[in-house]
Amino acid sequence: MGKRSASFFIGLLLSHMTYAIASPVEYKTEHASYISGGVGSDEAAEMRSMAPRYALEIVSIVKSKSGQRDQYTSDFRIQVKDRKDTILIDALSEGPIFLANLPKGSYQIAATQNGITQSQKISVQQGTHRRIIFVWPD
Repeated sequence: MGKRSASFFIGLLLSHMTYAIASPVEYKTEHASYISGGVGSDEAAEMRSMAPRYALEIVSIVKSKSGQRDQYTSDFRIQVKDRKDTILIDALSEGPIFLANLPKGSYQIAATQNGITQSQKISVQQGTHRRIIFVWPD
């Protein structure tokens, strides 16, 4: 193999390794599955394209006081509880987009960012997609 072929092959291999490392990973619990990410434009586009396949989409945004553009934020904790107060998901989101598949039912979603906790109640129907947004102070 010549130097040019070897360089091309190594470059191709590294580009695929980088993509594999950067792709979000889906986690599974007994009653749910989830994935988080969306850091960077490529990963955000990938997460948005995956969203319709999940029952729940959670987005986290920091609202700008200065009138500048709002910013997406990551590293927020998500906890999903069912009607019986059983925790189905307790995870740290690795990006501003958190996607989850849950069984049909009603849930309490709590998100915590910088010591502030917000919660929303939702119901999930089979074959539907729900999107909720948590907005945090600047």
